[in-house]
Amino acid sequence: MNSIKYHITGIIKTLELLAKGNYLLFFIPGAVITLLFLWFRGGIFGLDEAFNLSSEYSWLDWLAGYANSGIHSFLGFISSLFEQLYIFIVLTALSPFNTLLGEKLDNKLTGTKFTGGLIRFVNDIIRMIFVVIIALVLEFGLMGIYYLFSWIFGLGFLDDYVYWTMSAFFFGFSFYDFSLERYEKGVFSTLGFAFRNPLSMILTGGIFLAIYAIPIAGVPIAPVVTVMISAIVYLHITKALPKKNEIKMNTEQIESNNNE
Repeated sequence: MNSIKYHITGIIKTLELLAKGNYLLFFIPGAVITLLFLWFRGGIFGLDEAFNLSSEYSWLDWLAGYANSGIHSFLGFISSLFEQLYIFIVLTALSPFNTLLGEKLDNKLTGTKFTGGLIRFVNDIIRMIFVVIIALVLEFGLMGIYYLFSWIFGLGFLDDYVYWTMSAFFFGFSFYDFSLERYEKGVFSTLGFAFRNPLSMILTGGIFLAIYAIPIAGVPIAPVVTVMISAIVYLHITKALPKKNEIKMNTEQIESNNNE
């Protein structure tokens, strides 16, 4: 199928470009934030160990146990809160870097130039908010409908697979939005593209989830790699790749080989 072929092409091209040292700078923002998060988490663990109260008197030791439990729970809550904030920053707040990456990659592959500016940046942010809200509503709505059917017909054994597939679809959708935004597609046009190409959404989202699952390194690496792969796949889906002159050269090469 074309979706699988495009993704294989996208993965190979992405790895080839990264191996040549292209676009490595785009890993730096996520890596810096990851190091800061690890430093902060290490500090939290240090505090947790430091506040290990105890006493020789049984009744004081009993109170110290409650205090230790409360401190441990509070520090655990703070750690979880900052972990979610960290993930949000890497996946969402760094989206301008991913937008720039997609533009640079597109320009390299197709020669297309994209104009920027403050007005476009503000419009893109507003558009992104609308797209994210609509995507979340659709995802939770579809999940709600599925779980209702699952409960009625006893399909609980499929829940994990369906949840993963829906998550992959909407993650993939969010990464294709960088390309759709770049070509100034409207919100409903973006939704139409996603539902016309469900396999591409799931494959791209699945790649993201697989990389994301890698401990520590997955969070900063997954967005950059997935943006590159989705940009290449999008260009193939829309027939912007391969370029016409490349097709002509390949055709001439084949004809030349046949003549020989």
